[in-house]
Parts: sequence; C-alpha cells; structure tokens
Amino acid sequence: PHAPPKRVEGEVVYEPRISATIAEAISHRLPDTDAEARDLLHLCEEAIRLGSVRIADACESIAFSRASFHRSKGHLHREVYWLLRGMEILSNELPTQFQRKFGFACRRHFDALCENSANDLISMLASTTYATNGESKLEEEAFVSVLQAARNVLEAVVQDEDMASLLKGHMEANLLKYVVDIALADALGDTTKMASDIVRCLEERCLPGEEYGGVVSTLANPKMYAKLLHISVAILHKEESLFNGTMESTKCAFSVHGMHILMARLTQVLSWEGITTSSSAVPKTPTKERKEYFHVMRLTLCKGLMRAFASAQTNSSSEKDGKGGVVEQSLDDEVELMLSPCI
Repeated sequence: PHAPPKRVEGEVVYEPRISATIAEAISHRLPDTDAEARDLLHLCEEAIRLGSVRIADACESIAFSRASFHRSKGHLHREVYWLLRGMEILSNELPTQFQRKFGFACRRHFDALCENSANDLISMLASTTYATNGESKLEEEAFVSVLQAARNVLEAVVQDEDMASLLKGHMEANLLKYVVDIALADALGDTTKMASDIVRCLEERCLPGEEYGGVVSTLANPKMYAKLLHISVAILHKEESLFNGTMESTKCAFSVHGMHILMARLTQVLSWEGITTSSSAVPKTPTKERKEYFHVMRLTLCKGLMRAFASAQTNSSSEKDGKGGVVEQSLDDEVELMLSPCI
C-alpha cells in the first residue's frame, strides 16, 4: 500500500497516494508552537518544490492555524507573519505551472485585515479630526491605537523581504499604505499630501495582473467613499475660510483632476443614498438632514473646483523629469486629464 516514489532522471516524483497521505496527516495537525509549525513546513519544502499541490494546500492550513491563534491573542504582527507564510507557499514555492497567486484562505484573511484596518482608520479620522456638527468626538487614545494597529500591519509587510516585492501591486496592501499616509499627513498638517493620497484611493484604475482580469476599480472599498469625501470637504472648507477673494492668493490642495475624481465618487454616493437616481426605483428615502449634508458637500466641491482652476492658472504645477529639466503641466492639460477616463 505504500508505493515508493519514482525517480525520473535522478529527481524524485512523488506518487499521488503518498502526497495525499502526507497532506491528510498534515491537515489534521494543529501545531502548538510556531517552532513546530516551522519544522513541519521545512520538512515539506522539497515535496512542494517538486510540485505537490496537495501538500502545499495542507501547509497553507498550518500557516493559517498559527495566524488564527495569534489573532485570538491579539498578536497582530505575528498574525500577519503567518498569513504571509501561507500566501508565500502557494505563490512562490510551488513550480511556476502550479503556482496560485497568494493562495486562498490566507489571502482572503490578509485582504480583509488590510481593508478593515484601513476602514477603521479612515472612520476614526473622519469622526475625530473632522467630526460633523452634533457628532461626539472619540477619544484621541482610541485613534492612536487604531493608527498604531494599521502601522503594525504595514510594517509587518514591509519587513517581510520574501513577500514585500510580490505585494507591490496588491490592492488592499496599497490601500492601507495610502490611508496610513493620510493619517500621518493630517498629524503634520500637510493637506497637499492628504489630498494626493485621497485621490489615489478614489481614482479608478485598470488593476494589474492576470488574477484581476482587467477589472477597473478603486483602491478604496465603496463603503469608504463617503468618509474620504467627508475628509476632503473638510480640507476644502478650511481652504475656503482662508480665501481672501484675490486670485493671486488662491490655493487648492486638490488638482483639477483630483476634484474630478471627488465629484465622480460623490455622484455615486448620491445615487446610493437615494438623493439622485436614474430610475424610478429609489432604494431608500434620505432624511432632510442627510439631503442638506450632501447639498453642502456638493457646493463645497464646486467652489473647490473653482479654486483648483484658479490655482492651476496662477501657479502651474511642475515636476522635474529624469534628466533634471522641468516639465510644465498647463491648465489645458489639467482639463484634458479631468475629462479623460480615470484608468
């Protein structure tokens, strides 16, 4: 019943029954320590490199069990470490023809961890620093705690040399990076940096990689749109309060293209809220206060667009090219970018 492995030109090719037996035994094993889990993964490395997908799946389950254990203990950094180990097994250690980009269970939980961390941070930022009238402010300690948790997740990814390069185009990891940058820029009072990162979260793009299949989407989850717009409007409100009416002193943290992105997302939010709809079937009836809130938001964005045009006309944005020269971006270029698709 225990078939010996075959040898093809000196290399061991595992029999399906042997791989299935090993995978079955590993799947029912829950290591008590990280050291035991690492030993089991190390013992299976050769089989995985030879192309045993079943053993690789079983090893991912070991990594996921350790991640679940550390999540229950509140060890965020260790949880991320083991989720990345499970993703690495299926996306890096298997032969190319058998690889699965980032795996399954570990990837889903890693994606959810990044997205939930980003959403919690944006919600906290909108509720504390940019609280609406009548809304009680949360404790500053709670905001610092959420920010530190998000930074811990991000640092665990950056410090993982084996996976950091593979995650450069990962949606949820990039979303978390930009949201953390928004919070840090807010602490420094850098509204231009905040505006730039907010636009990056909200602008549509064609997602890279075969696993996305050419889908056009935003980094931010749609449930984050209203909160990011709320923070954006607060930035524009502050600018409007400092505007003295002279065109020479007009400043806007958002470019014309950035304002176009904000207005595009606001249009979607207004439709979801039932304030504007293209059909007779309205999903819900907004309250009078909600209508007034979004009316003020739309008016603020319109005024912000006016200042963005004026700011672009008086102070043409420029950036140095790779040769050290200066590339000017005219107002016409900004308008063309605003009217073009956001991909």
